[in-house]
This record gives sequence, structure tokens and C-alpha cells, in this order.
Amino acid sequence: MSSRSRLIALIIAGVAAIVVVAIVLTVTLNRPKVASRPDPVAATVPVALKADGLPKDFSIGVVLTLGRSGEPGSEYNRAAQGAIVAAQRFARGGSTPTLSAQNDRGTEDGASAAVRALAEQGVSGVIVTSTGPQALAAAKTAEELGLPAILPYVEPSDPAPTTWTTRPSGASVETALQTALTGKNRVLLVEDGGQIPASVAISQTLSLGGFEEVTALAQEAAIRTGDQLRPAAEDAPAGAESTRIAEPADAVVVSAATPQRLVRLVQALQSRDVSVPLILPEGATTPAFAYSLAELDGTAAGQLVSVAPAGGDATALQKDAQGRGMSAFLSAVRLVSGDPAIKNLSDDAPFSADAWAADARSHDAVVALVRAGAAAGSGDPSKVGAALRTLSFGPGDGLAGPELDFSRAAALSAETIPVYASPQDLGLRPPDEAAPRLVWVPAPASP
Repeated sequence: MSSRSRLIALIIAGVAAIVVVAIVLTVTLNRPKVASRPDPVAATVPVALKADGLPKDFSIGVVLTLGRSGEPGSEYNRAAQGAIVAAQRFARGGSTPTLSAQNDRGTEDGASAAVRALAEQGVSGVIVTSTGPQALAAAKTAEELGLPAILPYVEPSDPAPTTWTTRPSGASVETALQTALTGKNRVLLVEDGGQIPASVAISQTLSLGGFEEVTALAQEAAIRTGDQLRPAAEDAPAGAESTRIAEPADAVVVSAATPQRLVRLVQALQSRDVSVPLILPEGATTPAFAYSLAELDGTAAGQLVSVAPAGGDATALQKDAQGRGMSAFLSAVRLVSGDPAIKNLSDDAPFSADAWAADARSHDAVVALVRAGAAAGSGDPSKVGAALRTLSFGPGDGLAGPELDFSRAAALSAETIPVYASPQDLGLRPPDEAAPRLVWVPAPASP
């Protein structure tokens, strides 16, 4: 090949290479990109919360049932301290909602009087943190006075347009109980009052009223689960041996009228080494249950199962929006607990004494009312209630728990799920040697 021919060949090859590179670059630069889904919440949720437009004199009433000895309705009075955390978060963000608490004294008349006292103080809405008849009486009085009311721990039977609950629905709780009992065919009910859904299939029942002592009830339950032997009858022939029941129960549903009475049954069953799962109602997730279990030397170890919407402390370990919302809440709990000047709702002890129990439900109720006040630009209860009916909230709005939609009376969107007791300290709350070691997690601990 001549020099001229070689030169022409090289030029042609170079041009071809340039064309190929150009094509590759064009395809690369114009290739459609897969759009990444935006995270609905920032990588970190701030501890301080802002509420632009909130009136300076905005105040919220909190109705409590005080008492630590099993008074009906008092099981959530420590959990309700989450309201303090929310108010402090807004204060750090430049808004200053005021909380005013009233004791309902555990009666319907006391609850009505408490709400009337709060209305006279000029609150823009109320949070009813008790349960039972007095909680419903408080909600009814709030309706009569035109006050928006949020009930975190009870489901009203006939809520007014300005009354909301953030408690899981009865149907959701029922479904979760059935899920917890999946695969269990011989269920024993051990009860001391309280109620369970009729759809929960029970094979046999032991009632405390039929025994002289709770220990005798627990012994019989342990026999029914095959964990203890049935002693020979008094009139049996000499040398007759104890026997094990033929078809033992494979789960025990435990029901009681209050968390404290529930604890008595659970501790008694544990003392008889009952090894099958103990399925407990919602009352087991209250601070009153945890505190009483520790007092009676019961344990969170073993197979204690309850039901709750996903939103406990363990949620903070999730790498999603709700996890960051809960993490911010727990950071605020630690921050508020470190200030001895910040008192509890009844102003008779430092907040730090109840920091272990302050929960997301009471916190989120305050967040909702403050956001409604800011949206309305007013502290007028009628305007706050009207604004709240149009709003829904999630972690990006400062919630610690599941999303809430106040366009409906039952604002909680999340379903109830089985949760499992664990004695593990997650290290997410302020250290407190006096606090009970009990946390509820959405999956059982590995054996």
C-alpha cells in the first residue's frame, strides 16, 4: 500500500472513531434517568418545632386522672407527660403554647367540672388523657362548650364533629389479637374482669372469682397448659401418681379490668412457670402495667404479647420518616429531662421523674392542636376545631407516632399489630435506675 493510501485509511479510521465516540456520548448524556423518590422528611427531624401564625396566648387544657394506686383512668397519667415534651419543642422554635391541667378525680362529675374550669381559663382545646366513663363525660362537656377535644387513649362511642380519638379502633385491636393467636387452637382465658372481643376463640376459661387466691388460679392455669402436673385426687388409690393433662392449652389470653389487676395475673402465671405465650390486652402497654410488674418482681422476659399501633420507642431505630420523627421526640425527652426547672403536668414534680413514660400519643395531640391554631391564626376554639377538621399530619409536621388524619373522628391511620415485651434498655431515654425495664417491640426477640 502506498503512503498516500495508508494516510487516507488512517484518516477514515480516525473519523469513524470520532463518530463512534460521539454516538456513545450522545446516548449516555441523553439516557433517561430513573427519578429517585423524594424522602418526605429531612434526613434529621429537628427537636425544635415552629408554628408560624400561632397566637401568643394560645393554651391547651389537659384532663388527667391523678393517682398511682390503680384508680380507674389513671393508667395513662404518666404517659400523658409527652404533652410537656411537645410544648417545650414549640417553645424552642419560638412559639409558646401553654398547658393547663385539671384532675377529673376519677368521676364523671369531676371530668365535667375539669373541662368547665379549663374553658373558663380560655383554653383553645382540650386533651383528655383519662379513660372510662369520666373520659367520655369530659368529651361530652367539651362538645357542649364548643371546645375541640382529642382523646388519645379512649374511643368515644358517638363523637361530635369537634371530638377526635387517636386510639386504635376496636376492630383494629380485634384483628391484632387474632393475629397474635394465629396457629393457636387451644386458648385458655384467665380473667379478672375486663373484656375481650367475642371473635377471639376461647376453648376454656378460668375466672379469679372462682378461686380463693390468685396463686390457686395460676396453679390451675399451669396445669391446663401442661407446665404443672395434676395432683392425684384425694380419694385416689395409694401410690397414684400425678398426671399431665392430655391436650394442654397452647396460649393464655389474660384479661383484667385495670393494668394493676392484669399484672397480678401475669406475675402469678410467671411464678408457676407458665411457658406458653401470654396474650395481653392494650392495658399491658401502659406505664402503669410496666411499673406494677416491676413492683411485683414480674419480668418482661418470656412470651408476653400485647397489641398496639407501631409507634413505640423501637420505631426510632427505623431508617425512615417515622423513625426520624420518633428519634427527634426521644431527643427532646432527653433534653427536657435535663432541665430540673421543667415540671410535670400537675406541677408537683420535675418532668424527669416521668421521662421514662412520656409517650408519643399525648405529644402528638399537642402537636395537632398547635398546628390547627397556627393554621387558623387564632385561639378561638371554634376556629381551631374547624381548622383541625381539614388537617392531617405526619413526621414532617413533628409527629412522633403514626400519621393522623383529622378529617375523620378516628384520626389514627396505622393498623394495630402484635407487640412483644422485652427487658432490653434501648438507651434512647434518660438513664433512670427507678424506671421499669420493659419495652414493647414489633418482633419477638431472637431465642
